[in-house]
Amino acid sequence: MKKYLYFILCFAFLNVLHTMDEEIVVTSSLGGVTLAEIDSPVFVIKGDDINYSGSTNLGESLNYLLGVNSSNFGPGVGQPVIRGMGGTRVRILSNGKLVRDVSGLGSDHLNDVDMNDLQQIEVVRGPSSLLYSNGTMGGIINIVDQTIASKDFEGNDFNIGLERQSTNMGTSGSFSYKGNINDVNLTYALKEVNFESYDVPSGSIIHEGSPEADTTLANSDLATFSHKFGTSVVRDWGYFGFSVGKIENTYGIAFHGEEEEEEGHGEEEHEERIQADTESENLTLEGAVTNLRGLDKLSYFFQANDYSFTEGHVEGEHEGEEEEEEEHGPTTFTNESFEFGMKFDIGNQDSGDRQNVTINLSQEDVAIIGEEAFMKPVDSQMLSFGYFICRELEVMDVDFGVRLDQVDRDGAIGNTLHDISESNLSTALTMGWDVANNVGITLGISSVARAPSEIELFMNGTHLAAARNEFGNVNLESERSNNIDFSVGYENNGYFVNASVYANAVDDYIYIKNRGTVTKGRPNVDYAQADADFNGYEFEVGRSFSTNNGELQISYGREEVVGTFASGGNVPRITPIKNVYRFAFEQRDVTYDIKIMDVQKEDDIGFGESVTDGYTMFDFDIRRSIAIGNDEELVLSVFGRNLMDEKARNHTSYVKNEVPLAGRNFGIKLNFNF
Repeated sequence: MKKYLYFILCFAFLNVLHTMDEEIVVTSSLGGVTLAEIDSPVFVIKGDDINYSGSTNLGESLNYLLGVNSSNFGPGVGQPVIRGMGGTRVRILSNGKLVRDVSGLGSDHLNDVDMNDLQQIEVVRGPSSLLYSNGTMGGIINIVDQTIASKDFEGNDFNIGLERQSTNMGTSGSFSYKGNINDVNLTYALKEVNFESYDVPSGSIIHEGSPEADTTLANSDLATFSHKFGTSVVRDWGYFGFSVGKIENTYGIAFHGEEEEEEGHGEEEHEERIQADTESENLTLEGAVTNLRGLDKLSYFFQANDYSFTEGHVEGEHEGEEEEEEEHGPTTFTNESFEFGMKFDIGNQDSGDRQNVTINLSQEDVAIIGEEAFMKPVDSQMLSFGYFICRELEVMDVDFGVRLDQVDRDGAIGNTLHDISESNLSTALTMGWDVANNVGITLGISSVARAPSEIELFMNGTHLAAARNEFGNVNLESERSNNIDFSVGYENNGYFVNASVYANAVDDYIYIKNRGTVTKGRPNVDYAQADADFNGYEFEVGRSFSTNNGELQISYGREEVVGTFASGGNVPRITPIKNVYRFAFEQRDVTYDIKIMDVQKEDDIGFGESVTDGYTMFDFDIRRSIAIGNDEELVLSVFGRNLMDEKARNHTSYVKNEVPLAGRNFGIKLNFNF
């Protein structure tokens, strides 16, 4: 079946005879420039492609992008991986501000982002993304909405959405409003999601090396409630606004290392439920002042965030085992933080001579309270200074950035207090040439440092989600990524080619090293350092053309990254080779989008890993817009995921065997705009 699908795709691609010429200008929130002016590997996903598609986690919504993958832990958790790097090497931003949750403290922790009523999602691959955040060795993902509007809305826009999915009997509902009342911009968005445990192909769940016949993954349910409110005023001098947001999640932990301890209880362990409850509250003040003496614009923001994640047993107490239940009480992870930032735009930003200076100050207090308190509280203070310049010269465009980051972390291992301080200087230079009217070349050179995270320094105990005993190291040095990225783009008569090749040498790469010993049935591991190399490429070729009925675009893309240690051996959980085939057809009011993702077998494995079989995902989206009256519109979306019901698992996941990807899923979504 797969061979026939690939043959059809290749045959269609080689027999395209018509042409289409269309120019689309997309503006990025990163500096307020168009993507053509950003000489780095950038993706922009339109908000409608997220808002009108099926609800999913952040990683899965980006999985079809070349160079981007997901490390899953059920439907709620999909931590993004960019060019083989995940965790705190990939920064998740909301409107250009760092999302401060506790996703870096556990693979079963979700990214605390509101995926409702988005304007777009921006993805920058590689260390050159230091222009937008510190420590971004892998890249950044910036989730953009218009909660605080910097331009006045015209009119009033309402949206009501309803959704249903089959694999998890899931439902969701949403509401949003944008408008301007008496020269004051107002926004409000609300969304509620309820997913039951999702279906999987028979035999895809593996425990202790043996497949199970279950067709439903227990404890893979998810419930989410989010809402956000924003207001702003826009005047000749600039704008000012504020927003408040709240997100609540409840989801089952589909696999926990604790389950291994409970073997031998017969059927009783199936009654056990481990549940995670998260709650976050966010307050943001934001504004800009223009036409100041010596400055084009002064932008500023203040953000305060209060986040908690509680994980524990909630039901299924075993008879005669009350004492064991008490030993495994709930654990709460908290993160209380604030951040203040300023950006000074120097010179005329519209003349091709852009310069700015940035200052960011933040404090983050992370604590773990309860039975799984594998780390003492850690207080972190971060201060960053950055200078960035973009010049459009006659022969090339040049972007240069330098930033100095001071990171101080106060924590403890046992009764010994440690005050860790790191000062890191990072630089990035990107040069772009228009070799011909239709060919562009980009060369990026960067040296980016990342200070060790809280868990890498101060971890000291049992990490049940990963089923091992982990021990941090207060003597860890900052990682340094020395990266070269070369990209070529071609577009002519509807044909387009985009290719990137990169070499990323990481000094003192932090990884988990197995001691070779076991305590209470779990391996003992340490956070260690070794030099590592990440080499890879992304390649895409396609054709856009017009037909009598609409516009068609077909493309083929491929990515590969190889991660090896300088002393020999493979970096663990590296992303496998991925091929992406895509057909998109658009008429006046109907769009068809067919995507096939072929993920190959991963057998270049690290120490203690197992081979992961390949799989093919066949997905589709059909969207139709129906005009109702003069200003009303009904958008009907039908989508399908994993149509061939493949047994699929992500090699990057710590629980790839026990928590496979969902089986065949169909869904429908209605959005009423008025």
